[in-house]
Amino acid sequence: MARVAPKVAAKSKPAAQLPASLIAELEHRRAGMARHMARAVVAVVHWDDSTGVPPRRDAIAKACEAGLDLFLATAREARPATQEELRRVAQLGILQARSSQSVEPILAAYRIAARVAWDAILRAWRGHPAATPEAIMLTANYVFVALDQVAAEVTKTYLHAREQHMQRGTRARARLFHALISDNFDSELELQKQALALNMPIAATGYVAVVSKLVVGKSDGARGGEALGEVAASLDVPRGAIHHVTDPSTLVTLWPAESAAHVDGARNFVTQLHKEAVNRSGPARARVRAGIGGYHPGLRGISRSYLEAQQAIEAGRKLRPDDVSHKHDEVIPHLVLAQNPRLAERFVAHTLGPLLDPKTRNREQLLDTLEAYLTTGSVKDAAGALNLHRHTVLYRLDKLREILGGELDTPASRLRLQLALDLRKLI
Repeated sequence: MARVAPKVAAKSKPAAQLPASLIAELEHRRAGMARHMARAVVAVVHWDDSTGVPPRRDAIAKACEAGLDLFLATAREARPATQEELRRVAQLGILQARSSQSVEPILAAYRIAARVAWDAILRAWRGHPAATPEAIMLTANYVFVALDQVAAEVTKTYLHAREQHMQRGTRARARLFHALISDNFDSELELQKQALALNMPIAATGYVAVVSKLVVGKSDGARGGEALGEVAASLDVPRGAIHHVTDPSTLVTLWPAESAAHVDGARNFVTQLHKEAVNRSGPARARVRAGIGGYHPGLRGISRSYLEAQQAIEAGRKLRPDDVSHKHDEVIPHLVLAQNPRLAERFVAHTLGPLLDPKTRNREQLLDTLEAYLTTGSVKDAAGALNLHRHTVLYRLDKLREILGGELDTPASRLRLQLALDLRKLI
């Protein structure tokens, strides 16, 4: 098996040349891997009414097989996917849109399927002399670049097909909005002209994207995006602010900004949206959960801010489920480590050690106490948060020091332990 090495081509990114024997091994395992991917998707993806009717299992299996076949086809020759190959894969986006279903389950399927495929690659390489860290890093990059291509094409065709099914009166506005969040436009000047024709002023300096959902109980409301759209329309917002319900459960707001300092303005908007939503929900006691992207100059920066807002709301849902707003800049360390699940798992295991062992006595109580202590910063406040006597908290902290074999109060230790607890929720 030849050593993996990047091929350098003029004005193009190097591609990882995978060994022929590895490709042959993966092709041999193709059918089993595809079945394993489909099972993993069904078991891991959280299906609920907020994403529409869950797709049939055969649709999930087709998505997994299409992604796997595309990866194998391109990896065999270390080349990017052709437009024809991407078009075949992208048909799944059209099918989702025509059935009035969200594209998110299909994208989730690809993400999980990629992880299953990556585990299979690592098993195929285990113990082989060619499996150097550099080779594995190159291959990992190749796998996930291919996944990004597929996800982008599926999303693009989904958005296009969904636009075709909108009513004529809102179709142009929705198309303009989706062009902004997907960076799918040729000229900013042309976009500004379209916006003027729709009486939809656009701030040329840029935007901060906010993704909001209405939470009822412990789950997202099936029609929460539409309800939040009505609430947002009643609030006093600056000229150029744009609201759009991208699916029944999700409201996306583009908040006008001239610099990173205006991210706080977007957070204040989320606070107002939350207060008004709570007042209107009455006994249902609904609340808002929102992800806020960073500021990136110009209209071309909107798509990046939108992606960051999506990442922030998903990470925030797992890390701080009771918080209203989650800024992308605040969860960057968690996202960076979580993108490498094996490295994150290793860090969590090394940091928390025996606390993860099911045989450790009262381990859940100890983990809850550790998190409360790190979050509140004092024994008194931790006892209040846990509804315990402070002596009980002190006793548990002594047990934690004994189990973890170190100090809990140094800044470095607190940072390391808090990060490990957070990553445990993400992986």
